[in-house]
Amino acid sequence: MRRSRRGEARQRGQAAVESALVLPLTVFLLLGALQLALSHQARLLNEYAAFKVARAASVYRLDCEPMVRAAVLALIPSLSRTGADGAPPQKFIRVARQVLRENRPLAFAFQGAGPIPLVRIHYRLSGFRPGVPFDAQLGPEERTLKAHVRLAYFHELRIPFAGWIVSRVWLASQTGRAWALGADPLTPVRRTAGRVRRASETSPDWVLASQAIDQGYFTVPLVSTWSLRMMSDPLPGAPLEGVCE
Repeated sequence: MRRSRRGEARQRGQAAVESALVLPLTVFLLLGALQLALSHQARLLNEYAAFKVARAASVYRLDCEPMVRAAVLALIPSLSRTGADGAPPQKFIRVARQVLRENRPLAFAFQGAGPIPLVRIHYRLSGFRPGVPFDAQLGPEERTLKAHVRLAYFHELRIPFAGWIVSRVWLASQTGRAWALGADPLTPVRRTAGRVRRASETSPDWVLASQAIDQGYFTVPLVSTWSLRMMSDPLPGAPLEGVCE
């Protein structure tokens, strides 16, 4: 009888130890899967937003404000903190007014700090012929006037712990920065691939994302590109290449 009780106690203790080892990993996998699903949704919305930006550039003749508004409005379904009060249309309108006013993440809008934009657009015009009418007939080797846009969306990784892990892995792999805890799991990979890249040697989008992560806004820039034929000439004096925020 005593032996059976000891055996049951031993089994319960073994089960408790196994649960303590397996449960954190299971929770992390579930959180990671949820974060990846939300990031995939944001990625799909970003592709659509890039098309809307290209269309705004084409219709509004490379005007920055319509391009930024088109991008933000397309990405609103992927934003968090829409609030618990009011019907869904009212929530959408409230969030749209907030993010359109300053083009900042909602977390930064609440905190009132940080120069990190929600979207950053790089545009370029190809095929422009100064002095030639827009409706002039093109020759066989002449290029069509096109607007090319590159949209960077600083999507918030808002799942607890998973967002921190994903953003830190991204920093380690893309900018060469070690983790805050001192251990960089990707150091052997980068050593075999070549010299370590630093934030100053990477794109401005990576630099902005690094600054956002340092301020507690965990993000990974989602980048999409699109090209579309211009509906008319650009605005007089408008630069043929630039950045909109």
